Amino acid sequence: FSLLGLILVCLLDTDALKFKHADFVFDDLPVIVLNPQLHSPSFIEAMSFNPFRSTVYATYWAQIMLRHGGNLEPGAAGGFRFVNVILHWAAGLVLAGLCLRLFPARKYPPLVAAYLFWLNPLFREAQNLVLGRTEIMATIFYLLALGFYLSPKRSLPSRLGFFAMLILALFSKETAVTLPAAALLLSLYKSERPKWAEVIGGFILVIVYIVLRLNWTIELAKSSQAVPAWSGYFLDQNWILWFGALKTFIPIHLNFDYALGRHPVRGVIFLLANLAIFSAVIFRGLRGWKIGWLILVWPLLYLPLMAIPLADSFRESRLYLSSAWLIMLVSLAFSIALPKRKILTGIGLAAVLVCFGLLGFARARVWESGESLWQDAVTQSPKKFRPVFNYANAQRRMLELQRAKSAYLWAKSIQPENLEVDRNLYLIEEAEKNPEALKRIKQALEAPPKNP
Repeated sequence: FSLLGLILVCLLDTDALKFKHADFVFDDLPVIVLNPQLHSPSFIEAMSFNPFRSTVYATYWAQIMLRHGGNLEPGAAGGFRFVNVILHWAAGLVLAGLCLRLFPARKYPPLVAAYLFWLNPLFREAQNLVLGRTEIMATIFYLLALGFYLSPKRSLPSRLGFFAMLILALFSKETAVTLPAAALLLSLYKSERPKWAEVIGGFILVIVYIVLRLNWTIELAKSSQAVPAWSGYFLDQNWILWFGALKTFIPIHLNFDYALGRHPVRGVIFLLANLAIFSAVIFRGLRGWKIGWLILVWPLLYLPLMAIPLADSFRESRLYLSSAWLIMLVSLAFSIALPKRKILTGIGLAAVLVCFGLLGFARARVWESGESLWQDAVTQSPKKFRPVFNYANAQRRMLELQRAKSAYLWAKSIQPENLEVDRNLYLIEEAEKNPEALKRIKQALEAPPKNP
């Protein structure tokens, strides 16, 4: 079943197999392409850019050195995306393996979870945005750590495996700080005595990691003014939590740049609802409902996203780990329902997988280029400045000046005070005054590259 999964994952994301030319987009450009530290032949210097992502950045550095000789071009994203696709397939295998540990008496959860995970179009962003590798690798190591923790033998290799995977997960992404707490919840689900050496040791590692992380210079991708106040951000995340869950199973209207806005009243309502719901789950768990402890891992996985304010309140790639856990819970529900109505349940699952596959194939094509990505984002977020402005930039780089001009005017109507828009409009007006030069530049862009 794993070989078929690999074939399907590659077929659904054929654009990731285009090694000749594939665009880096958005944060991929400053972090990977235009980052001189990551292009350094010195591994230590390359990792000094952000040592707290060194597990992932080491793979970028290795690809740049081995495949590109330290000279990475902007159109070389295909190889990086292909590695992401393979890692996504590996994450599905790890998820299936964790299902075997959690539900040893049930046959179907590993198979169902793996295919729902592999084919889910929500995860196209994590695969095609090269920086999405942080989410994929953090998920792989997170789930592997839990698998080692659940090992029936309290052996030295399983303990060492747990701590090794925890460290690798922490140095992939900060969300791994919840791992010891998740392990404790799994002990409650299994009605086993917690493995205190792993749990206490894990919490100590997490505390040391957090102290080191807070004392390291944090480079913000956006200005500090763009980061919202914590209170408003936290309130919004209370309803975005459920919005993300909905996207996991009804993956329509996917978008790289959502314009969700600020909704404090809605946030307060969902905060109260979440407190009531998860308190009830804890109460039922204490009364013997084991599944409740598994359910509680889901909001735990999402908790770091609620606690650390980010300029973008929602990004599909950030749901990778929490959505994987939701898929595992659904696979358990499916295995419970299947024996009662095998034909109906089987047909329903097959229909969902086919829909996921078709939606995923269509979604992958959005990432063919920077222009196609921002055009799709503009279509779905027409009132948000960034996608409109970036779409205008893409058109300008292609010398589609009229389209670029219209898009810049559109962006100006959203943010009239933005000087970058005025600057680009001025450049277009100056370029339009010299049509002969524009014609020569277009011919040069359209001409096939000369052999060196």
